[in-house]
Amino acid sequence: VTKAWCHGVVSKDINLDIHDGECVVFVGPSGCGKSTLLRMIAGLETITSGDLFIGETRMNDIPPAERGVGMVFQSYARYPHLSVAENMSFGLK
Repeated sequence: VTKAWCHGVVSKDINLDIHDGECVVFVGPSGCGKSTLLRMIAGLETITSGDLFIGETRMNDIPPAERGVGMVFQSYARYPHLSVAENMSFGLK
């Protein structure tokens, strides 16, 4: 997958093959595209080009709530005005 903004490409031709039960960690400096990649996988960010598959299903147009993927932000309260439950479920709505 690739993600581009008006100022340039953030993630270019990312290709991962992650098997059931595997744990993956994305490490890199601030601004390198880690969060953008996670947001694309979770469905919170559109993919500029390429296809995202989970199993045999192409996920590009599948809404976040239907992906079976969860995402927890680095800060416990991404949205401080919301409750913990509202913060945790925000990306799934």
